[in-house]
Amino acid sequence: MIEWNEGLNLGIKTIDDDHKKILHVIGKLSEAINNNENQHVIETIFQELQACTKEHFKREETYLQDCKCTKLEDHKEKHRAFYNKLSKLKLKAISSKDYITSQEITIYLTEWLLNHVIEEDIPTIALLKKCGMTEINIEKDNSLLEKLIKVITDRFRFTKRIFLSAIVPLSGMLLFGSIIIFENFNEYINMEKTSKITHITTNINELVHNLQMERGLNSGYLSSTENKFKKDLEKQRKVVDEAAKKYTDKIKTIEPQIKTLKKDILSLDSIRSKIDNKAMSQVQEINIYSKIIENVLNITPKIASLNLDKELSSSIATLSSIQQLKESLGQERAYGTTIIEKGDATVDEYMSFARLLGTQIAFLNTFNHTASKAHKKINDSLLISDIAKQIHIYEDKIKNHNYDNLDSQTWFKYTTQYINKIKKFEDELLYEINTSIDNNIASTIRNFLLWILFNTTILAINLFILYTFKKSTVMQIDQLTHAMKDLATGGRSFKLSPINMNRDEIAYMYDAYETTRQKLLKGDMYTKLYQSKNDLELKNKEKENLKLEEMAFIDPLTGAVNRRKFEELSEKEMERSARYKSSLSFLMLDIDYFKAINDTYGHAAGDEILKHFSSICLDMARSLDIVARIGGEEFVVMLPETDSDGAYMFAERFREKIYSSEVEIEGQIIKYSVSIGIAILDNEKEVKEILQKADKALYKAKEAGRNLSIIYK
Repeated sequence: MIEWNEGLNLGIKTIDDDHKKILHVIGKLSEAINNNENQHVIETIFQELQACTKEHFKREETYLQDCKCTKLEDHKEKHRAFYNKLSKLKLKAISSKDYITSQEITIYLTEWLLNHVIEEDIPTIALLKKCGMTEINIEKDNSLLEKLIKVITDRFRFTKRIFLSAIVPLSGMLLFGSIIIFENFNEYINMEKTSKITHITTNINELVHNLQMERGLNSGYLSSTENKFKKDLEKQRKVVDEAAKKYTDKIKTIEPQIKTLKKDILSLDSIRSKIDNKAMSQVQEINIYSKIIENVLNITPKIASLNLDKELSSSIATLSSIQQLKESLGQERAYGTTIIEKGDATVDEYMSFARLLGTQIAFLNTFNHTASKAHKKINDSLLISDIAKQIHIYEDKIKNHNYDNLDSQTWFKYTTQYINKIKKFEDELLYEINTSIDNNIASTIRNFLLWILFNTTILAINLFILYTFKKSTVMQIDQLTHAMKDLATGGRSFKLSPINMNRDEIAYMYDAYETTRQKLLKGDMYTKLYQSKNDLELKNKEKENLKLEEMAFIDPLTGAVNRRKFEELSEKEMERSARYKSSLSFLMLDIDYFKAINDTYGHAAGDEILKHFSSICLDMARSLDIVARIGGEEFVVMLPETDSDGAYMFAERFREKIYSSEVEIEGQIIKYSVSIGIAILDNEKEVKEILQKADKALYKAKEAGRNLSIIYK
């Protein structure tokens, strides 16, 4: 009786119990057949089996319907087909009295149940599990990580999990690279914006410098009564106008605060007209021009506020302090020219002049905080220059109200030379800044392109590696799947190449498959060996039976068939000859004077003569001829497909062969002869009739002197 294997469980207790119950009933049926129970017992067991099966089918179909199984109708059709088959098997088992047939029915039922569970029910486990009906592998108190792993395993296929395992970190890396690219792009935008401003700032500084010069000359002109600065002022105005006209178009696309400069420049005509008419004071003129210049100088600190690197921001801050220092000197030049020219100063003029000297110290301190060593060295050389010393002398006298020996034009000349030197330093610093910005823009573009290339390369490499790894893994799994399917269908020759390097989970799966294949192959071989052993035993038994059968119809002394077997074979041959109208001859042979040989040489010698006689007869007979011993020294030879002439020729050859031969027994030579009677089948129906004819012909041969062959007529 076959026992239930827990590996066949579906995980639904009611269904599994049904299967176990059906197997138990099949086992009861087999046991009843083995015990040779009566028909009533077998019929009762079959009724129980039908009831169990019907209940099971109904329960199973309900579950599948609740789970919306797409193959429900296929299941129902198979259920109906088996239930109808079961009724036929019941009738066959009850009516059959053959033990083997009854056992074949139980074997069929067992095979059906196994196929039903394995091929029909087990494939529905996934669907039943999805509906929450199965109880297999239900783990309570799972950790959050285990639940997450289960969700991922259920929702994502194996190939998608491979893809996600690679794409998630790759996405993070690409995001990081994209952020860097974005930052490089923003840096490039800021640098481009800064570059536009700083490059035009170089040009505007020229205009500012000329405005500062014009401001100083305006102060001298408004202060003098002799029009000392008139000629220089007119020249300077032309320089300013030329610079303003030259750079007006360049500031059209710049920031709004720079566009303010354009408005201020356009207002110069009205300001100059008032100055020419001396319709404004020196302080008003200085304030108006200082305001215009201030609008321009405010650009530089705003550049430093952009998202630039520390070194560049420091350089721009240094430039701003130099510009403010230069502007302060320009205002000092204007106020000093006015004070010296007037030979006196109002309180406001004097306070403005003194304030400018303090402001210059503050700008120098700011400069020292941001300037490099090289820039500090240049500035220090300007501070101790001869021109700076001359300016300090004038400054001290003005502060002390000592205006003797002071000339406004000389003061204007000294301050202008000093401002021009600062302007040169300013231009060098601005050139360094522009060069640094251009280098940074080039570096930013290069980094931007390199990061794009890097991201693209990394993406391409990762996608290629991902594609390759996915294909290689899927290929290995496909090979394993194909191998397992081949194994499940009875194939044993599909061998997976072992993975000796980089041992991983796939390698262990390959090893498990190969171990399974070898075990099954070994089991198959043992099964075949067992079958071969059984076949060999069966053949040996058949040989033994054949040998026993031969012993039953073969004469043990001569090897010829006995009389009973001869009559059986001859009857069949007579029927065949009569049916196909073919010839059939019989020879009756008798050894001459055989009794005398026994009396003279003994029975042992007689036996040797019989064996010698039989061996010659068997050697001369064809494969279809029959040689039989029917008496002590009497033999019969049946010759199918042989007429009287053929039979006579055979008899004569045999007779002559016997007569010419001799037998040596214990040193004695014995010669003997044979008499032969020949009968040809005519219309005889029985063997004894034809043998009687042959016997009569033999009798005639004996009467005629023996050692003769005679045909019955």
